[in-house]
Amino acid sequence: MKQNAAISRLITLPCALALLAAFAVRADGPPTSGGGVREQPCNVVVYHGPTAPPTYIDNGLPGDSPGDQRIFHFDGQTRDGSPVVMDWIMTTTGLDTAEGGAESRVTLGVFSFRGPDKDQLLLEGTGLYPGSEDTFVPDAKLVRAIIGGTGRFRGVSGEVLSTHLAGGSWTHEFRFSNCKRRSQRAN
Repeated sequence: MKQNAAISRLITLPCALALLAAFAVRADGPPTSGGGVREQPCNVVVYHGPTAPPTYIDNGLPGDSPGDQRIFHFDGQTRDGSPVVMDWIMTTTGLDTAEGGAESRVTLGVFSFRGPDKDQLLLEGTGLYPGSEDTFVPDAKLVRAIIGGTGRFRGVSGEVLSTHLAGGSWTHEFRFSNCKRRSQRAN
């Protein structure tokens, strides 16, 4: 009888630890509804004030030219006041575009929602910028792609609507194309 109890404990302990580990991983993973559908907000809005001048790297020919980079790092917040850290790298790809004197630039933006390296959203896209200005003009909007995310944003896609407000501040609305509302069920 003692031998059966010992064997039973040897089998029960690993099974219990395996279940505990499965629940621990699940609790840290993306939230889901009862039907296995990932619950993700359908949008996230980030606000920030005017940006400080970027670090400018003159990679191309002297003066404004393709290859030049602007690097930004600044803080913002979500609608509920949660902090967001943002890093941007903007590379000039063309001068004197069809818009008359506007530069074409490719931008990569990283928005970190829990510290400098957790729950990130990444955007990328191109836009037209006035000459040697570091940002596009106030009262303007630009749409770019969500190219991925980490943590709670793992697997997201969609687009970002960036708006440069008249007072110099900004909003960035991440619109997720693969969001699931709680009222939806998995098939």
